[in-house]
Amino acid sequence: MNYLYPVKTEDGTISLFNTEVNDVYHSKIGAYTEALNKFVIPSGVLDFVKNSNDVNILDMCFGLGYNSKVAINEIWKVNPNCKINITALEYDPNVLAFSVITPPYNIDSKINEAFNTAISSVIDIETFIRDLSKDVNFARPDIALEFFQEYKTISKVSKNESLHNIYYRSISDRNKNIQMVDYNSDLLNIDIFICDARHVIRDLNPYYHYIFHDPFTPSKLPTLWTVEIFKEYNRLLDDNGNITTYSAASPIRAGLIEAGFYVGKTDPIGRNESGTIAIKKKELIKTDLSDKEKGLLNTNAGIPYNDQEFKHNAAQILEYREELQKSSGKTSTSKYLKSFIK
Repeated sequence: MNYLYPVKTEDGTISLFNTEVNDVYHSKIGAYTEALNKFVIPSGVLDFVKNSNDVNILDMCFGLGYNSKVAINEIWKVNPNCKINITALEYDPNVLAFSVITPPYNIDSKINEAFNTAISSVIDIETFIRDLSKDVNFARPDIALEFFQEYKTISKVSKNESLHNIYYRSISDRNKNIQMVDYNSDLLNIDIFICDARHVIRDLNPYYHYIFHDPFTPSKLPTLWTVEIFKEYNRLLDDNGNITTYSAASPIRAGLIEAGFYVGKTDPIGRNESGTIAIKKKELIKTDLSDKEKGLLNTNAGIPYNDQEFKHNAAQILEYREELQKSSGKTSTSKYLKSFIK
């Protein structure tokens, strides 16, 4: 468990630092702030539910669950009778366990409890917390006491409920094991697939109004930023739906366009760069890319990531893109930027 450590952000929410990819799950502005302003608000879901009592959301890379939880919390403020269906994909069961330990404090407790119940039904949280406490106390004694004190306030799943008590560190090859977490109530359905998302995305059925795309950055996790992933999104997404992501990278926008989407940008939050929104209908784009951003898509920088058979690792995908860049004959990014007239 020595690759995940809690980090407190500016809005008071807890994020994680992952030493395996040398990256944090959220920026310093905070997990709640990011979820609300990079995904929930720009997606337009809050306007959608004013006139709809049913919404379907695909959450790619569930992580600590902020995107889904904030969406549910805000949707029910607008329409308390809205039925919400969440499908979430998450590779790392230890991150799911963290999400039970550190539920967002500004989310309705019933929402946290629904996710905690579902996740605790397949992950032995008590065993997880015992192992985790040793690492956190050693690595971050400055926040360990506060961190585990917060955990003690979480409502535990009743021992009378059926718990499988699967401790995922015992799984020998989690890449090839797909576990499913589910929760069902009158107004909320949750399905969480614990696996490499590429192993399940082709089996999902098309009916999503919104897709929150939130993996680690493309340079660190290119497997989930490929044209092939985006083509699956095109199959899964409602004609009036959209994809939101924090990334403004040219290969991502170019990949979305190649997959059949029109792309626009969302407002920057916590940094200078905007995010990206992808839509099937051009007229639904509210903020178009600038001429400079459009031009970048035609340079070397705009060559997207590819993984045609959903079997290549990150290094192979990056290497293949580099080969395409060398042979493309396209203008280099630096040359384009020097010649671009504002």
